[in-house]
Order: sequence, then structure tokens, then C-alpha cells
Amino acid sequence: MNLKSDIRNLEGLKREISVEVPAEIVNLKMDQMFNEIRKEKTLKGFRKGKAPLNIIKSTFGSQVKADVVDRVIKDSYREVLVDKKLMVASDPELTDMNMNDDGGMKFVINLEVYPQLEKVNYKNLKLDIAKNEVSDEEVDDYLSHMREQFSERRNVDRAASDKDVVTVDLEKLLDSKMIMKESSFPDSSIDLTSSRTIKEFREQIPGMKTGESKEIEIKYAKDYHDKQFAGALIKYKATLKEVNEKILPKIDDSFAKKVGIGETVLELRLKLREDIQKQKDDNLKKVQKNLIIKQMVEKNEVPVPQATINDYLNNVVKDLKEKNSELKEDEIKEQYRPIGESFFRWNFLYHKLSEQEKIEVLPADSENLIKSFAINYNMTPEKAMEALQKSGRIGEIRETILEEKVLDFLFSKAQIVEAKS
Repeated sequence: MNLKSDIRNLEGLKREISVEVPAEIVNLKMDQMFNEIRKEKTLKGFRKGKAPLNIIKSTFGSQVKADVVDRVIKDSYREVLVDKKLMVASDPELTDMNMNDDGGMKFVINLEVYPQLEKVNYKNLKLDIAKNEVSDEEVDDYLSHMREQFSERRNVDRAASDKDVVTVDLEKLLDSKMIMKESSFPDSSIDLTSSRTIKEFREQIPGMKTGESKEIEIKYAKDYHDKQFAGALIKYKATLKEVNEKILPKIDDSFAKKVGIGETVLELRLKLREDIQKQKDDNLKKVQKNLIIKQMVEKNEVPVPQATINDYLNNVVKDLKEKNSELKEDEIKEQYRPIGESFFRWNFLYHKLSEQEKIEVLPADSENLIKSFAINYNMTPEKAMEALQKSGRIGEIRETILEEKVLDFLFSKAQIVEAKS
């Protein structure tokens, strides 16, 4: 098309595109559509395809004009995007449209574009060296946890102690914030040995005997991790029904065989040390990854299209409110906006950097990841590939590999510094 177009920068990434379409283009499309209708439509008194063109135009003029205008705007808009090399981040909004007496058109569209970045800066990245060895104490702690998992419980006829697991009937007497719909919680199991158990239960249930009741008041801190309980005051009437003491197994070779990790305690400890080391290495890699991403986002100024962040926030609101309808939309968006903006910036940067440094996902990369998937899910690579294709996750896998390769590249460029003790 022989179009005239003009792009005006508005606030941020918003752009206003003005397009002029010559009359001959519009009129040509009008004539083409009238001829198509003439061939297809049968008008009363005329054989199919034989109705005079002037009658076709008078009968279908309004419809054809609307269809042509719509088609010309879409075709012209796409041509301008290609010609100007614009990457669009939002749906176009038609803000003005006029037709001249000769059939020429002029229309205006507002939209947002993706940001442009000439070159990604990754100079002077820094990573801390962290001591990551596994201590004997960590292995001991893991073994203690395993003893808890394989412990047995024996009913005893005595007062509860802080070494027991008890069964209680709980009746809610007060709920200052009306958090819980239920008023009673019969046969509740409470592990008085666990640090995760509410402090007031751990402190006030020991000493109680079977059949005894006690009022227990729980005051949740204002910064409690579960926000709906933060600052709440809840009072229960707790009636002790059963006391069970934990019988912990002895750590010996038979225990190692029972848990299925080695034949001896030594083999068990070595395998636990290996597992803990892998977990610590994985955790350190995650910390380093987040540190690299944070530095990259800070080093490179990348504006975020509002349409993109709004779509992200709307999806977050929808997901969270499906789980808890009482959550406030404004508070959700305020909390998740920085997360969404950081995610967009990093996603933009690692794709741009992959182009800049020619970092590619090779067939072998995908094959290796599919093999790992197959091993994890105990299937053949062929079945794994079939499952991933059906789920539509092949593209997701490629993105995961690309991001990891970009991160590996950035790790190789980072300056290693001693972590402050």
C-alpha cells in the first residue's frame, strides 16, 4: 500500500500512530467487495450474478463500507508495524477515523510498544563466595528428624509432658477477627515436641491429665506469617483426651536398613551428607541466581509496558481471589506489582542478551533435559517427549534452558568476592 504514517511518542511506551490511506486503495477494495457480493448474492428479479452493480451498491453499500473500513484499518496497521519495526505490547485502540469525500481514509491508533535496548550491560557483576560445607551437626540434626519420622507412639496414663503427642477436643470461645467458620475441632492431634506447634499449646498443655479442660488464649503477632491471623486473639477450651509418648528408634545398622538408605550407620550418614550437600548447593545456586538477576535489573533501565503489567496483576488477582475471596484487589496489586515488573525486566533482558551474545538452545540441550525428565518420572525419553508435547510444555522447556544458559554466561563473567562473615 502507498500509505502515509506518522508515529508520535506519548507518555512512557505509549505511541500514537496516524495513518493516511489513499482513495484509490479504499475504492479498489470497495469495488472488489461489491463484485464479490454480486457473484454470490441472488436479488429478487435477477438471476444469481446478474444484478446491476448500482442496485448491489445501493442495497449493500453500508455493509460494504463498514467491512472495507475495518479491513483497510487492520491491513494498514499491520503494514505500518512491519515498516516501522514496532513490537506491540498492547491491543490497539482506534481513537479517530475519518473518510474524505473522494474515499480516502485517515485513522489514529494508540498503543504501547515493548522497550528498545541497544546493548545489555553486564559489567561488574559480583557474587559472594559462601561456605557451603556440610557439618557433622547438620547430619546429626537430619538423623534426629528421621528418628522422629520413624518413631512409634504409645498411649500412657499420666499427665502430658513436652515430649508427648496429645489428642484434644478444641472448642472456640473467642475469635476476635472472625477468621474461622468452625467453632469446634474434635480429636485434634498436637505434637508438643515440635517447634512448629503454637507456643501457647506447647507451654500450657504439659501437666494436664486425661479428661481435664483448660482455656488457652492465643495472641498472634502483628507480623505473623499468615496475614489473616496477624494480630488476632483466639481463645479455646481444650479438653485432653489422650496422651501418647514418642518412642524413638536407636540409630544403628538395623535403623539404616529400615529407612532404606545403606546397610550401616556409616553408609546412612554418608548418603545424608551427600543429600544435604546437594540441597545446599541448589539453595546457593538459587541465591546466586536471584543476586545476578537483581544486579542485571538494576544495571539496565527497562521501562515496563503498563498493559503487560496490568494483565499480569489481573491474573494474580483472579488466582488469589479464587482461593480467598476476602482478599482486597488493591492490596494484591500493590504487593505484586514490583514482582511483576522485575519479572518482565529480567525476561526482556535475558532474551536480549541471548541475541546479543548469540546464546542458543541446541538440540542436545533439549535432549538432555528431556532425559532428566524421563529419569525423574521413570519413563523412556520417547514417552517423556510425548507427554511434554501433549502438555504443551516444549516451549516452556526451551525457555528454561535458554534462561539457564544466559545465567551460566553471567556467572562466568561475574567477579567472585569473599562473603562478609
